[in-house]
Amino acid sequence: MNRIRINSTEGKSLLVLGGTVNDIVPLLPGRGLFIITDTNVSRLYGNSFPVGEVLIVEAGERSKTMETVEGLCRKLLEAGADRSSFILGFGGGVVCDIAGMVASVYMRGVRHAFVSTTLLSQVDASIGGKTGVNLGEYKNIIGTFRQPEFVLCDHSMLRTLPEEEFRSGLGELFKHGIIRDRNLFFDISASAEILAERDPAVLGDLILRAVRIKAAVVRRDPLEKGPRRILNFGHTFGHVLETYHRIPHGLAVAQGMLIAAELSVWKGEMPHAELRLLQVALENAGMIGGYPLPSGVVSMIARDKKSESGSVNFVLLSSVGKAVIRKLSITGLQEFVNYYTEKDSQSQQ
Repeated sequence: MNRIRINSTEGKSLLVLGGTVNDIVPLLPGRGLFIITDTNVSRLYGNSFPVGEVLIVEAGERSKTMETVEGLCRKLLEAGADRSSFILGFGGGVVCDIAGMVASVYMRGVRHAFVSTTLLSQVDASIGGKTGVNLGEYKNIIGTFRQPEFVLCDHSMLRTLPEEEFRSGLGELFKHGIIRDRNLFFDISASAEILAERDPAVLGDLILRAVRIKAAVVRRDPLEKGPRRILNFGHTFGHVLETYHRIPHGLAVAQGMLIAAELSVWKGEMPHAELRLLQVALENAGMIGGYPLPSGVVSMIARDKKSESGSVNFVLLSSVGKAVIRKLSITGLQEFVNYYTEKDSQSQQ
């Protein structure tokens, strides 16, 4: 078991990697515990929940709405939850986003923590204090920053993930190596067959290295004013693909990373050989599905939360393992999309 602490100006968070629910019992309150989970996690792990009142939402992205947040706040009020209550989000990325959002707004904020049950949430979604729900087709456009008191990542829980959800998590795992640690990228690429077996020891080592990267970035920039933006690599295009094609988040991000790498080459930031290196690794891992960009992609990105005053903060690469942040005008973005769409269309013929 490994422990990592995030101490920042916006709060403190303890990350417990490789532990079990028993390891967090001393961190929970003696009373006033409310557990927010989903239908799938409740069915699989309900017997492992600590003693507390359980609130269940439907599994899946459709639950990430303000209506869900309002409904949970109403249930908390009816159950007598007050400013001293404690919310434990028990689930994957969707549950962590919803539970964190509820905890940040209910009675102007109550204590909260997460038990992270998916690969995607263990390497990314549960860590760093971002909460958020969707507004129609726009991902996480309503949200807050609020650090969980702790996050437990029990790697044995990853054995129950459906294959598509596991590969979705690999997308975010790859991302951390691609933006900051070239050796981690190569180690993930080389471990594809072992990872498919869900070996907790192998997964635990790679997750630990990825989480150390994210924790270091969050400590430096907890509110995403600057350096933390590198964690959005692949997400600008990825969120559009996720919404339009209804594909899992991490798989959309993987495709988005490849497009962002193409943009990096187009802008002269990265050699083409690095793009090919990234492409081969993601294809070998079964991450690329060939989903085309929709015709309205530029207007969708222009209304994304990463857009500022007629330009977009894009995370590009100078090489695999080194991300850079660049502003791109909407006009420049349209020029690239025109180039990429034509190239993609020709490759499909």
